[in-house]
Amino acid sequence: MAITIDGKSYDENKLDDKCKNSLVQFNSLQGRLRQLSAEFDNVKVLINHHSEYIKSNLPASALVVEEEAAKDGEPAEEPKV
Repeated sequence: MAITIDGKSYDENKLDDKCKNSLVQFNSLQGRLRQLSAEFDNVKVLINHHSEYIKSNLPASALVVEEEAAKDGEPAEEPKV
């Protein structure tokens, strides 16, 4: 079977076992990279979804006003979302 690398065809049967193993690893890693890329995109979508959900569902009663924080002796903390 011929494989193409950098626009050149090579007879796979004439490659040594180490080179054949590297080809198998290369193909496997390319597949893994595609899988991880898709998973990364899905994670970004989920992060955005949860961020929007949190922002939309924060109760006004949970808001810390700077004056209240000063009374407690603690500085007001910035939201991390």
